Amino acid sequence: MTQHASAHDESRMKQLGLVFAAGVSQMLVVIDYTATAVALPSMARDFDVSAESLQWVITGYILSFSVVLALAGPLGDRFGRKRLLLLGVVLFGGFSAWVGAAGSVTELIISRVALGIGGGLLFPLSTAVVGASADRESLPRLMSFLTGVATIGMAVGPVFGGVFTELVDWRWVFYVNIPISVVAIVLMMLLSEESRDPDATGRVDLLGVLLLILAIGGLSIAVSFIAEHGWMVWSGLGAASIVFAAFFTLRELRCDSPIVDLRLLGNRTFAGYLLGGSLSNTCWCVLIFATTLYLQEIRKEDAMTAGLQFLYMSVPVAMAGFLGPVVQRRVGTRFMLLLATAIQTIACVVFWMSDVPPWLAIGLLIVGFGCSWGWSMSQAGGIATIPRNKVGLASGSLLTAMILAGNIGVVISATMIRAVGGEDMADYGPGVDRSYLFALGLAAAAFIVSWLVVPRMESSASPPPPPSPS
Repeated sequence: MTQHASAHDESRMKQLGLVFAAGVSQMLVVIDYTATAVALPSMARDFDVSAESLQWVITGYILSFSVVLALAGPLGDRFGRKRLLLLGVVLFGGFSAWVGAAGSVTELIISRVALGIGGGLLFPLSTAVVGASADRESLPRLMSFLTGVATIGMAVGPVFGGVFTELVDWRWVFYVNIPISVVAIVLMMLLSEESRDPDATGRVDLLGVLLLILAIGGLSIAVSFIAEHGWMVWSGLGAASIVFAAFFTLRELRCDSPIVDLRLLGNRTFAGYLLGGSLSNTCWCVLIFATTLYLQEIRKEDAMTAGLQFLYMSVPVAMAGFLGPVVQRRVGTRFMLLLATAIQTIACVVFWMSDVPPWLAIGLLIVGFGCSWGWSMSQAGGIATIPRNKVGLASGSLLTAMILAGNIGVVISATMIRAVGGEDMADYGPGVDRSYLFALGLAAAAFIVSWLVVPRMESSASPPPPPSPS
């Protein structure tokens, strides 16, 4: 009995160590995104452009991130998840140095697109490494712990972005990724084990990759063109992206080795968590983007003060990651996602009132819990419904949908801000207000979709059994 308990404790400690190592890897991406958002107005001033015109520093990165993320799952299943995860961390550290050294807006955007390649590998594969090692019952708990570790970066990122931008230079926001990358590499080498899907065969679907780039890239560009180009230009691009998306869908449904397994949507539970999580994450991305502009362009706060303001949200995000497993075991994953999206909806109403000083802090405090649980519970609930050997492809497909949705949300927000900002972007206020209303609609839609689509079939202690995707 004593030996059995000792072995169980040792296995549990190893799992927690692995979750911590994977969380540090994901923390790189979280720190980068939040710190970049805070540093964006300073970058714009350095290159003498408007802040919203640098949206492609964020959206260009997310586009490459999303495409590689879609590939990371199946590639990890074939060639080894740990191996490609380490490659992703190395690339992320190296390309961060390039971003920091950028000498022009063009080089800045190109280097950010390159940085997305590293992020696209490390983010889903760290989730897949944890998912492949965990049993189905403990997966929601471990996923919440993973989110808790990763979202420490949410607390650290804005402060890093603000402090380095204000006291040194915005370039150090990216240089700081290098030592964190080294720590992540050492931890993953020591604590993780190689895993792959023995049934994964066939070539990588390069045609599917091309169609995905054309569909998502075309849609993002079309939306960003609405404010400054004629309707024939942006509507033509939008129509073309829809055609490419249709071809991509047909291709993936017929392909033996898809990069995004759309057949997983035949699993109602997986589909519900994917849709609810995607809307919830889009709300989060829009709030970060709009609030950064609100603080620095409307309230005229410096980067460090703006970064410290985000601690109102960042600390609850990190706390929620660790509290989530305790609550989830009592009420279930579905209820947690509903609670998360309800919190986001209420918080967005508060954000809309943010021109009254106390309300912004209150909104940030409230929304942190909703954002954290919306992110972690949608992943845990979706991945727990599929077989263990398909966790790489499933996690990649789930994260691809969630992050692509967030990318489109940021593009729409930037377009609204630019469209109503007046000549030379003299007034950010109307666009930021509309962005907060947009986020409110996304959060409400996430709640409704989660309520209607995710079945009420799980117990409070564990997720439903893992049926094979149809």
